[in-house]
Amino acid sequence: MSLITIWGDFKAQNPQKLSMSEKLLSLIDRADLNIVNFEAPIKSNGKPIKKSGPNICQDQDSPEWLELRGFNAISLANNHTMDFGDEGLSATISAFKKAKVMGAGSWNEAYQMNSFTTKDGFTIGVISCTHCEFGTLTDKQYAIAKGQRGCAWSLSTEIVRNIIGRGKECDFLIVFQHGGIEYMDQPLPEWREIYKHWIDMGADAVIASHPHVPQGWEYYKGKPICYSLGNFCFNQLNPKKEVPAHWYDSLCCTLDIEKPHECKMTIRPLWYDYKNGYICDNEREEFKQHIAHLNETLNNEKAYDEYVNKFCKNLYPFYLGQFSRSGWVANLFSKGFLKGIAEGVLGRGLFNKVHALNNLQCESHRWAILRGMK
Repeated sequence: MSLITIWGDFKAQNPQKLSMSEKLLSLIDRADLNIVNFEAPIKSNGKPIKKSGPNICQDQDSPEWLELRGFNAISLANNHTMDFGDEGLSATISAFKKAKVMGAGSWNEAYQMNSFTTKDGFTIGVISCTHCEFGTLTDKQYAIAKGQRGCAWSLSTEIVRNIIGRGKECDFLIVFQHGGIEYMDQPLPEWREIYKHWIDMGADAVIASHPHVPQGWEYYKGKPICYSLGNFCFNQLNPKKEVPAHWYDSLCCTLDIEKPHECKMTIRPLWYDYKNGYICDNEREEFKQHIAHLNETLNNEKAYDEYVNKFCKNLYPFYLGQFSRSGWVANLFSKGFLKGIAEGVLGRGLFNKVHALNNLQCESHRWAILRGMK
């Protein structure tokens, strides 16, 4: 039997102060393949790119911390990998000495299917991709001609082409996806359909992250889909800042493979004790009940639709605020009506172009906006 573990989003500021329970370390040691999403590049001389949302990085010792504990497959396909441009990406890739880096680099590097051979001789394929934000590779011809580097895009035809073509070369194919809406307890219906489509095309499991909170899981045609693992370890830039509920809760997905294209999935709840820098099993009854509720809602069409539509409706004013220039309306009164209009239209513009671009090009945001408008 071959064992695979898949963990959520990792961003550590002081990994030398971070530890894991012996039970979790034993699990990693027994596994053939340990996959994790490396959520941000390491500190480097790279300059922050212009983007929507914060530019974040993590400690230069984070790669070594992961490798020393047995993580051997690192996904860089996420919305922060390119926060500090090519230099940040290069520094991060170079920092991993043993583990295989997936989902980022040149076009061919980002979109390749990564192969791993287990002790039992199974060939495991992993395709790593992310929804479309800044740093995502979307134009093959341009990327190859210009030497552009970035992350694999989930909706690129290259992903389906790899699933159909390269998936036949392995005994078990995993798509490790990064996408969705942050802090949302349920996946968007559009992603649910796409993940099922990937399974129809030949994927054996679809495991996702990005929302920073755990979501539920289900089986489709006997194949597991886990919609969000949550934060494996994600240090806030400001420790005093209040974080969303379940920010420090996550899931570890384990896949036991005994036959080609078949597995048994086990979900292991985790907790990051950020005050003591300790990651362990999550035994809290409240979290167990929360996870049970997530899955009940996921499997209740009416309750699921009500939750998604209400969440998107409540989020819609936030998106509207992102499209407009902050403080522009106030200028009408603080600087005089005509001067305010002149600055708004001629100087700063009516829209925040960076936020507008991100909300239009990112399918997760675009789908949420459309649902919020209805």
